[in-house]
Amino acid sequence: MKKLYFDTPAEFEKLFSKKTREVTDGIVEGIETAIQEQKKSAMLFNIIFATEEVSFEISLPQSEWVGALKNCLDYYHEHSETDLAIDCWKLLECAKLQ
Repeated sequence: MKKLYFDTPAEFEKLFSKKTREVTDGIVEGIETAIQEQKKSAMLFNIIFATEEVSFEISLPQSEWVGALKNCLDYYHEHSETDLAIDCWKLLECAKLQ
């Protein structure tokens, strides 16, 4: 699970308002860990705000892994990240079997 620190909610919104490498990598890493550990839900992000005493976790249920990985694969293709695209495709094939 990737930890993300923000000073304001606006920073959080900015990061998640568009496709970014950081978010894409976090999704892939979270799903990969969940598959390896045979979990039914992938823990993707731990969100921490400087002004809050609590943190928030973002998870993704197994039923949404295939769709999320397809989007990640598209991102890697769009940005000519060939090696990451291959790794993501392999993970996608594993997720289809879950």
